[in-house]
Amino acid sequence: MMLLIDIGNSRLKWHIQKELCDVDPSTEPFAVNHHDPLWLTQLSHAWSNITRPKACFISNVASNTVLEQVQQLIQMRFGAVDTHIVRPQKHTADFTLAYDEPNQMGADRFAQLLGAQAICRAHNHLVISAGTATTIDGVLAHGQHLGGVIAPSIDLMRTSLHQHTARLPLSGGTFSPNHAPHNTLDALASGARLARQGAVLSFVNHYMPDAPSHWLLCGGGAELLAGDLATSAEKHTATIQIVPSLCLLGVWQFSQSIDNPLSPQSSAEGYSITH
Repeated sequence: MMLLIDIGNSRLKWHIQKELCDVDPSTEPFAVNHHDPLWLTQLSHAWSNITRPKACFISNVASNTVLEQVQQLIQMRFGAVDTHIVRPQKHTADFTLAYDEPNQMGADRFAQLLGAQAICRAHNHLVISAGTATTIDGVLAHGQHLGGVIAPSIDLMRTSLHQHTARLPLSGGTFSPNHAPHNTLDALASGARLARQGAVLSFVNHYMPDAPSHWLLCGGGAELLAGDLATSAEKHTATIQIVPSLCLLGVWQFSQSIDNPLSPQSSAEGYSITH
């Protein structure tokens, strides 16, 4: 049994990888909000009935303090367990990262790209995370990363406008899909939705004119964004798939490379392992 952990900007998600319980594209992860004052207590309780894992594998983009707290809880609950930290690298067995400096990329984003390889490595595809930030990455068939962009989420756009423009409210309004908004609240809600949707479509038009055939979405805003992109994806003859545990699926790919370095699907070469 292995414990797979994804520590994001807001939530900590995990999956207990064991026989007959593999993480896959449909897996709904367990999660706690690590901004909640009681999150460590909640996590400790959730892990109280877990059998000691063979190893733990962690993707982390939160603070080092949060990571250290999780590692301390692992040690308290399970004793001395090998803990591996995913760090982006330029080359793996079937994936090449386009970043000039791989360590600039978030571990979760890198893991999402690895997870996407497990789903549609034979096709051009987009990997879109609709979380605290919106990230969009393009990958060619068989694993050549083209690069990606980072844009604010709907919540960050609304927060920024509210903080820097005194009369613009933080929340409220509805998306107006068929006509231009006639009031400020709807203008704000629609502007943020259209900006995020436009970022995805502009990425395709600018960087992948041959059109990726698969658009993989993850993150808390994935379902809303999938609906916003549905018509455009159809025009591009692309399929949209929401993968709730895309990062954890990538962490699992990483763990497989450690356990079986001769695996045809992944290799330990190119990964950085921290105990």
